[in-house]
Amino acid sequence: MGGMRNVVIAGRALDAYLAVHRSGNGPGLLLLADEAGLDEGIGARADLFGEEGYAVLAVAGLSDPGEVRAAAEVLRTMPERSGGIAVLGHGPGGALACRAASAFDAAIAFDPAGLGDASEIDGACPILLVFGTGGSAETAAAARRIESGLDRHNGSGVAVYPGASPGFAIPHRPAFDKRTDNLAHSRALGPLRRALGPHYDLVALFEAHVRHEFETRDVDATMATMIDEPYVNHVPTLAGGVGHDMLKRFYRYHFVHQNSRERSSTLVSETIGPDRIVLETVVRFRHDRVLDRYFPGIAPTGKIVEIPTLLLVRFRGDRVCHEHIYWDQASALKQIGALDADGLPVAGAEAAEKVLDETRPSNIFMQDAWAESEGKPI
Repeated sequence: MGGMRNVVIAGRALDAYLAVHRSGNGPGLLLLADEAGLDEGIGARADLFGEEGYAVLAVAGLSDPGEVRAAAEVLRTMPERSGGIAVLGHGPGGALACRAASAFDAAIAFDPAGLGDASEIDGACPILLVFGTGGSAETAAAARRIESGLDRHNGSGVAVYPGASPGFAIPHRPAFDKRTDNLAHSRALGPLRRALGPHYDLVALFEAHVRHEFETRDVDATMATMIDEPYVNHVPTLAGGVGHDMLKRFYRYHFVHQNSRERSSTLVSETIGPDRIVLETVVRFRHDRVLDRYFPGIAPTGKIVEIPTLLLVRFRGDRVCHEHIYWDQASALKQIGALDADGLPVAGAEAAEKVLDETRPSNIFMQDAWAESEGKPI
């Protein structure tokens, strides 16, 4: 968490809010508040980017690009700042960020009120403009007009979210939209990571998390790889926990010590973003014990289960933030004999086999329909 401090910018004494990663330093991020100033919402934004690895200086009341450049110099001299600096602004602060972009390595502008077109953007650093248009055709048109003048070769771009209103990314505000903010946050991290870092090996971080789940079976060590209030959702069965205490209870009594003795996981593909990874795997295990996350209330059957599994893992900085785990529950239940799938298009281990080998038979549940299309023009 951050705290208030006084700074002098262009000869003016101003209140500011400083949030820093737990390491004590990081690349600099100047956060320009909107008209509401340094309220609880802007403080939460600063804390969030602090967790992401940045030294964040949040200020309000700057009136022109010259003052923004002066604030950039203040940030550069702070002992908590290491490496380059970027600027992120909201509302009028977003427009100011664009007009003073030459002082930074990257610039992010959320709902940059008053920005007419790309000619007002100062400098050649990567710039991302993020708009919650709220269904406004006028705002959407303005976003596209600005986008047409951007240099796309340096990674600049525009992100438009029609289902959210301006201010959607600031917590504790009426317009705050958590789902859209999660999407926009990942987009904003992209140019920040490329220009400034920190560069985290997300795959290695998740491997350490999984090692404590399945090898050391150390619940405390597992939790130490996660943020203070993480969550996990095994989507087909809704198993998991939200928040530290609930999730730790789940891990201790319903996960870590319930893992099958005979279990393997084969990685099929991985997709890596600035703050998340998506892992496509095939998991094979024997149902040799109670497995609450897969088969709650079903006694061990001793049968082998093979299921394609998708893990979406989000990080905040260098710690796991949340996990969504998906698999075909009908396929899993069929394989232990708990689901009579006669006449139903439900694959068993064949689904896993085809993920590993695409040449395995296709269209096995639509053989009659497939035969009817044989020889037809394509």
